[in-house]
Formats: sequence, structure tokens, C-alpha cells
Amino acid sequence: MKAYMTTGTLDFLIKMEMKYQAIEFHLMNSPSGALAYYEGEGKSIFTAGRTYDVLLSKGKIEEKGYVVMNHITVTDEGKPVFEDGFEKRQHDMVHIAGFQAFRLLKPVKGNTYVVFTQWTSEQDYMNWKNSDSFKKSHEEQAVKPPAYFADRPYVSTYHMINEDEDE
Repeated sequence: MKAYMTTGTLDFLIKMEMKYQAIEFHLMNSPSGALAYYEGEGKSIFTAGRTYDVLLSKGKIEEKGYVVMNHITVTDEGKPVFEDGFEKRQHDMVHIAGFQAFRLLKPVKGNTYVVFTQWTSEQDYMNWKNSDSFKKSHEEQAVKPPAYFADRPYVSTYHMINEDEDE
């Protein structure tokens, strides 16, 4: 399965969603702009977007929620180690209060993976981030980033857009 993302104005992305009604889009907003995300097979409908292989998938992406995307650039030789680490602990989050969905997205072009998580609310995400479970799974990175990180990771956050509510 593939995942596809693009950014743009909310109006533009809503028009695209209306044009391609057979696709289940997930629209999100942040202070820096809007994002459209969908999963499927084949070629992306986005002319200017990013395509990923979905390596791991847990839960269903919901229409409401808080999305956190960790963008992690990994060296070519570090990709197997990085992917294996997620494979071994992918089940860790599914029982955490407020968890909705998880995706490990490998870029079709480039080296920047996206670790996509969706939560019922921003508070649920913060509760998990401040938990012992989170600290234990990230304790090695707290000291120094893994050698396979090619650049400093960064995070982007979004709130899901439910058009029925926002009109």
C-alpha cells in the first residue's frame, strides 16, 4: 500500500477532495497550512506531492483527531536497522489511551521517513509523550541520536478537519 500527501490552501484541497470523491482523503490543518493525505495503490493524483510505502500500519485513521508526524532522515545503510526497530516495537502504542492510528512511511524518493501517529486529542498525545512507556522506548535517543540519522528529525502536528463541523 502507498500513502500520498500534499500541502496547499484548505480551499484548494477541499476542491480536490470534491473532484476525486472515490478517494478517502484525510484533510488536516496546522498553523503552517493544510495537508491532504490518502492511502491506496497506483499512481498519485497529486502533481506536487510526496509518495510513501506504508511499511507498518496500526489502527484506522479517523476523521477527528490530532496527528503528529515525525520526519526522520535516515542514511541508506541505516534503513534496515531503522525499519527493524519499528517492526519490533510497533505493538507498543496500540493500548495507550487516546491512540487511534500509526503508520511508518518510507519515502519512494529520498531518505526522509514519516512516523505518523493519530490521537484522539493533543492532550492524549502529550500524556503518552510524558509516560514511562515513551521514555523507555526513546531512552537511547535522549543521550544521542542514532548513527543512522542523516539529519536532525523534526515534527509537524495537525488537527484533522471535518468539513461538516467547519462550515
